[in-house]
Order: sequence, then structure tokens, then C-alpha cells
Amino acid sequence: MSARSQRLRITVAGGGVAGVELALAVHDLAADFVELTIISPDPAFRCRSLRTAQTFSADHGRRYELSDLADDVEAQLVADSVIAVDAERHSVLLAGGDVVHHDCLVLATGARHRTAFRRALTFTGDESSSAFNDLLADLEGHWTRSVAFVVPPGITWPLPLYELAIMTSVAVHGMAIDDLRIQLLSPEPTPLAVFGPTASAAVTDLLDRAGIDFCGETHARATAHGALELLPGAVRLDAERLVTIPIMEGLRLPGVPADALGFTIIDDRGGVPGLPDVYAAGDGTTFPVKQGGIACQLADAIAEQLAVRAGVTIEPQPFRPVLRGRLLTGHGAQYLEHTIPGDAGADPPSEVQPWSSSHKVHGRYLSPWLDGLDHAPAPRRPTGTIRPAHTPLDRSPAGRVAVALDPYSPQVRR
Repeated sequence: MSARSQRLRITVAGGGVAGVELALAVHDLAADFVELTIISPDPAFRCRSLRTAQTFSADHGRRYELSDLADDVEAQLVADSVIAVDAERHSVLLAGGDVVHHDCLVLATGARHRTAFRRALTFTGDESSSAFNDLLADLEGHWTRSVAFVVPPGITWPLPLYELAIMTSVAVHGMAIDDLRIQLLSPEPTPLAVFGPTASAAVTDLLDRAGIDFCGETHARATAHGALELLPGAVRLDAERLVTIPIMEGLRLPGVPADALGFTIIDDRGGVPGLPDVYAAGDGTTFPVKQGGIACQLADAIAEQLAVRAGVTIEPQPFRPVLRGRLLTGHGAQYLEHTIPGDAGADPPSEVQPWSSSHKVHGRYLSPWLDGLDHAPAPRRPTGTIRPAHTPLDRSPAGRVAVALDPYSPQVRR
């Protein structure tokens, strides 16, 4: 398979965490056996997980050009969005009307984010960071005496809300304010229960020391007038200010099987049932934990399968997810680790110790790639790697509506 025309053509739809990890992994495992195409509406990869730190000036937002990634993995970068999949013809339809053909497709398009509560401050970064700074100013000026951080019912990733609550408490105490009531309400039975009992106990201790009242197994819903009431009991939440995070929904791409919420259905190796040449990884899939490190691990498992299909002699490893999180506290970070149980249902280990990564999202390939760019002697310049797909592009009927693939877009659907 040394001739370029015989290489396995792999299209990666999405330039987020899962897409970047997948491209890096495939290139490492099978560079001489594949042709890579990356399709992304955004020309840059951004470290979304640092937006809570940026709000408190503990870190800064980072942008990495996907043209650099394309150069590194010898890929062709197409600046567009995938809006439909034709598995039978091995092609994807783009928002601009073009069609890209492939042998194998990996959907890493992320999820759509929706506002849960109209009267709450929904933290997504970007413009919401400014609104949150206004809240901090109100606290400093004693205009606000109570804040409730509310994890909405539905599919979400709650860790950033815990960071906001804890760092708000640290900031307020730094202003010598001691009469503020901070609550954290969640459907979870215990704080960050997804990390297991040991890590959850450590987070419980952090909340206690920060003076934050945690109320678990609590489901908030909006009343007809926009206020929040808590279930069970239908008790009205009386906090002066409310802070929450978005709910995730799947993109429901035409041609791809999805569940009732629009998430792409996958098996235990990332394959899409009924579509033998289509895989999916990241927040847009039915895997229940929506977290960047998990997305990277699934992308790695898919990359090994693709390498074998391309002709590389390796033994693909099964997807065994290990959840790793770094919870920013305003005085450093709490490191959490938990092996997600498989079918056997064994009690997995839960840890609260540092793991090796300078980034909040840990990927086997993503982390070293970001570190290399962070420590480069000078900013790298795009070298013209945004180019047409490796096969002729066909035109499609006009009038298609593009699907926004950036789940953290400031245009959050209400």
C-alpha cells in the first residue's frame, strides 16, 4: 500500500479535542498508510477548559491554528461544516455545498449547547465571562448577598460550575466579605459523583472549607415567571443571583443514527452501528460522560482500529475510559482520577493525586502537541495548508442550512 492512491482515505469532521487527538494518533500510528482530511468551520483549536481560570485572571485563553496541525499530520484542511452523511456513497455534505469522499469517517463534531434557565447567568466563556465579572463586582460592592450555582438537569459537564463557585468564594473572602451565602445545587447525589466516592469526598471537603452549601439530588426547574423551584418539594430558590451552565444536545446529523436527544449512537469501540466505515468520538456521542480527556481516549481507540484497517500490524486496544479532572480552587488545583466501570460493574479505583499534564484536558497525543506549541521559540505562521479535499468536490443543491459545530459559540440557543 505504498502508492498514495492506495492509502486509506480518512476524513475527520471536527477540529476540537476529539478531532485533534484522532488526527495526531492516526498520523503517529499509520502516517505512511493513510490520507487525512480535517473538516472544521473554525480555523483554530481553543482550550475551552481554561475559561473559568481566565475569568479570575488565573490563566489566559489559548488559540492554536489548525493549519499547524494539518502541517504536522500531513492532512488537508477544509474550512467548512459537515451537515449530512451519505454512508452508502462514503461521502459527507458540507454547508458550502461541496461533497467530500472518504473510505472511513470519524465524526468529532461536538454537541450543541442550550440555555437551561432564562433568568440565570449561563457561563460559557466569551461574553458570559464579562457578565460574571459584573457579578463579582456586585459582590464586592455588597449589592448581592446570595448566589446559587445550579447544575441543570440534563446532559452536561458540571466541573466548571464547581470551579466558579469555589473561586468565587475565595475571591469574596479575599475582599474581607463574610456575609455572602453561596449554594451549589445539583442532581448529583454527592459533589462530582462521577469521579467516584474518594474524589467526591475530597470535593465535599473543598466545598465545606470554602463555605459553600451543597444540596444534592436536587432538580431545578423554571416556573412560568422565570424563577427557579427545586424538586422534590417545589421549593422556590430564594438566591439573589443564579449561575448555571448549558445543557448539551446532539447535532442529529442526517444519515447518522442518533438517540432521542440527537447524540450519535456508538458501540463500545466508537463505531456507529449499521455504518461500518463511520466512527464517532467526543461530546456528540451517546457515551454518557462529556469530558475532553474521555474524548481523547475514545479517539485513540478509534485511531488504532483505523491503523489496522490501513494495513498497520498492531493489536487495537479496547476503550477503557479513565476520567481525569483538574479542579481549579483559587489556591492551586485538586486532581481527580476515576476508572469508569465497564460491563463487569466492579468497584473502580478513585484517586485524588496529580497526573502528568500541563493542560486541563489530558490526551496521549494532544497534550504533547499543545506543549510543543506553547514552548515554541516563536509563533508559527500558517503555511497554506487550508486547501480543497483530496478528491474532487461535487456541488449539491442550494438552500442547505449549516449546523453550528462549535458547542461553546457565544450564540447559545435559547
